[in-house]
Amino acid sequence: MSDKGVNSTFKKIIYESSEMVFLADDTYPYTIFYGNDLFENAIGEKLEQRNLVGLGLDVNSYIFKEELIINHNGQEFTFSLELPHENDSNYFLFYKGKKLEDLESPSKEEAVRFIADHSDSIGIGEYEIFTFVNAATQSMTGYSADELVNKPLKEFVHPEDWKDFSKLWKKFKKNQKPFIAKIRVKKASGEFEWLNVRVSFAGEKFYMQTFQKQQDKTTAKEELIQNQLIQNNGDLTEVGRWVYDRKKKVFELDELAAKIFNSGKRVKIKKSDSDNVEQVTFKRFEKKLLKKVKTSSLELGLKLSGEVKLGVQAAPVNPKLDESNLAGIVWNNEKIIKAKEEIAFLQAVFMDSPEAMILIKSSGEILMVNKEAKQMFGLWQNEDPKHILDLDGLVHETDSINSWIQTLLGNGEERFSTLKTDQNDSLTIGLKSRQIKGVGEEVYAISMRNITEKVSLERSLEDSTEFLMNLTDQVPGGLYQMVLSNDGQIRFAFLSKGIGSVLGLSSPEIENIKDIGLAMANVHPSDLPNVVMTSVASAKKVEPWQCQFRVKAGDDFKWVMGAARPQKQEDGAMIWYGYLTDISEQKEFEAKLDDAKKAAEKANQIKSDFLSMISHELRTPLNAISGSVYSLLQESPSDYQKNALNTINFAVDNLIIMINDLLDFQKIEAGKLHIENAEFNLSELLNQIVKGLTFHARDSENKLSLDLDSSLDIVVKGDKTRISQILNNLITNALKFTHKGLVSVKVEEVKRTKDTVSVYFEVKDNGIGIAPENQEKIFGDFDQVKPSFNKKYGGTGLGLSITKKLLNILGSDIHLISAVGEGSKFYFELEFELDNSSKKPTVITPDLVKIPDTIHLLMAEDNEVNALVLGKIIKKWGYTYDRVVNGKECIDILREKTRKYDCVLMDIQMPIMNGFEATKIIKEEFEIPVIALTAAAKLEIIEQIRECKFDGFVAKPIDAAELHSSIKEVVSKFYSRA
Repeated sequence: MSDKGVNSTFKKIIYESSEMVFLADDTYPYTIFYGNDLFENAIGEKLEQRNLVGLGLDVNSYIFKEELIINHNGQEFTFSLELPHENDSNYFLFYKGKKLEDLESPSKEEAVRFIADHSDSIGIGEYEIFTFVNAATQSMTGYSADELVNKPLKEFVHPEDWKDFSKLWKKFKKNQKPFIAKIRVKKASGEFEWLNVRVSFAGEKFYMQTFQKQQDKTTAKEELIQNQLIQNNGDLTEVGRWVYDRKKKVFELDELAAKIFNSGKRVKIKKSDSDNVEQVTFKRFEKKLLKKVKTSSLELGLKLSGEVKLGVQAAPVNPKLDESNLAGIVWNNEKIIKAKEEIAFLQAVFMDSPEAMILIKSSGEILMVNKEAKQMFGLWQNEDPKHILDLDGLVHETDSINSWIQTLLGNGEERFSTLKTDQNDSLTIGLKSRQIKGVGEEVYAISMRNITEKVSLERSLEDSTEFLMNLTDQVPGGLYQMVLSNDGQIRFAFLSKGIGSVLGLSSPEIENIKDIGLAMANVHPSDLPNVVMTSVASAKKVEPWQCQFRVKAGDDFKWVMGAARPQKQEDGAMIWYGYLTDISEQKEFEAKLDDAKKAAEKANQIKSDFLSMISHELRTPLNAISGSVYSLLQESPSDYQKNALNTINFAVDNLIIMINDLLDFQKIEAGKLHIENAEFNLSELLNQIVKGLTFHARDSENKLSLDLDSSLDIVVKGDKTRISQILNNLITNALKFTHKGLVSVKVEEVKRTKDTVSVYFEVKDNGIGIAPENQEKIFGDFDQVKPSFNKKYGGTGLGLSITKKLLNILGSDIHLISAVGEGSKFYFELEFELDNSSKKPTVITPDLVKIPDTIHLLMAEDNEVNALVLGKIIKKWGYTYDRVVNGKECIDILREKTRKYDCVLMDIQMPIMNGFEATKIIKEEFEIPVIALTAAAKLEIIEQIRECKFDGFVAKPIDAAELHSSIKEVVSKFYSRA
């Protein structure tokens, strides 16, 4: 009975099984006549009696059991059992053998953690009541853990099973031994389901776990055969199981096999139904099976409809029987082929990958090397290194292979240098590894990349960093990085060595400084608020910070300038990158420069005050002279007297021009010249300028003409006083240096837009001309062509200098074309803002408004000579007047209302109350026009004139005609409003 009819095929299946399997005779003492290696190593070799009795088994007690536990040498093993009558044999089949670990008595915490980590665990408890249940039990029974805890087991076990289960419980609990039972468990739905459980004890405590549910109708031997067939085909994934009963001509299939065959789970071969696809398929299957049995080859292919190819393997259940049932497996060959193609594709991808790769075992054995790796190591394509140590000769560091193997096996990263044998190029290689999951053994994929350039860049970066750090230490002043965190904490993240010299900190203080408070403590108390406020503003607006402040330097303070640029981080923090530098010497220089500036400004102010005073003092006697000459000319003098009086007038006019030039020059130099932007008619202004110089042209025996573009009869905005001054200077110069010649003024439009107009101005003469070497010189301050010109032509030499500077202020420049003996042409362009308003300024002509025949004036003048001269002029016009000597008397006489006055002539500089103060009061209390009379230039006091609301202005020396015109104009306006 050594073989008991067990053929070699079945023995091979048992032998190669991954679980313990052994066979025992069906007669006492149940001799064990065959076992696989796993059984022999664990139990068989240690048996003194090689039979079931020697194992301490009473077979009769397991007749109705499908599983049993064998105790041997203090260890427990669980086996599934198939009796002889179940497999038509004369032996017992023990299979699915596994070693059971003895259960100690763990702590509750350990037990709970263990159960939660094992899905086959049900729970732990005491006295047949669960105290903890695994959450995975819900998917098995439908109960939540809370529904099972603190409930008796009896409530969940079928009443018919509880009696036997309870007996086993008591028996094995007493012996503190584990037992296995098959019971029906009540599910949450109310249905019962068979469940295999294993119960272990530790005192009153118990631990319960599940075993896999019993399979359907396949026998243990059939399942064993199928398992071994699957094991022998390890590359198969989806495998269906089937059993063929030859007597009944019935195929029993599991769910996956039925799916592969596209059939039911039970197919009976019928003689009829030849057209049924399922019958046709299984008849062909049956035929091939029976044919293969005869040839002892139980591997075959089967083709279904639709070109689906299946693979089949089978084995007889009882090899001793001629017509034994067959058990086997089936799989879809199409998927296998596809899987192999995918494997081939992945292998090709690996081999042809542009990145060098190696597959190795943990032992260092090389499984695959792709082409790029071979090329990197300088290997021929047919060279296949077997072990990683075979590459040792290809690297510079002889010990590097062993060191980086250990690093890589921990999923690390390593670098080493290698020498290509075919090109002798030294490279730096970076390696990374990752363990490949899902394979039976430890396999690692190693990728290699040429990082020579990267390493070179890193070295370059290190050098640059070293250079920058050295530069940071050597640069004057200090660099810093300051961080403002979300919680409002301010700290220094970096401070260069130079910070110490700037803030007066020692090296240990710099190294230990974290909080900004230590640095701020050295700031001068007066400067601290400014430092804080500017820093806060920089943080809020995310704008660059700059501040100058003083810091403590021994017993004194020194000036420091700080600047930084903020950068907001994603987490809301703020970082400043900045520098601090010592500016004490600069501050000393600035202080000296400021003192010098103040001294210069003071000197300039003294000069300005002096010129203003001289101007006023000169204008006062000139006013008397001019007024007296005007009065004398009105008394029908003789020709001799008239010539003398005209000579006096000419001298006065020249003196006034010189005074005005000096004052304008001084204002321009001081930067105090005011430029107006008022509305005026350009055509009218130009005609007035030329008309005003007609007498001068006639006196110099020259012809003066104006060529004016008709399109310039427009209202523009600008400073008409300065434009008049520029043209007056150019025209009077042309008349001065031309005798019995022609002076022409040309004005034309150059360009016009919606809002602006550009105008070309030209003053041309055919006088003496200017040599090329003197053309730049004439625009200098106090410069003329040569000193003799002063005697012959007169002047200060400031006219053209002022003209050029005025044009520069107005955004233009003057140009000159001239030749000696041929004449000169001065020209320039100006841009004006157009007045696009529909309303034009109303001009009131005195002749069109009826004014009184006799005008009564109130004169406020403190100077006796000026008052006398002005009184004579007024009387010549047929007007009457009263005189007061200061502003207070002027207001008093107006308040008395003893007489009605048509206009007030107000001198500005008077004792007690000046003209400005008096005019303010007059405008508040009375409705009467006021004309300012002053020796000061209008532009000096223009703002005060506007503020006091003067109605007119006449400069001293008084031009009688201008004053007369101004009086009639303001009086007519007053009467027109009335």
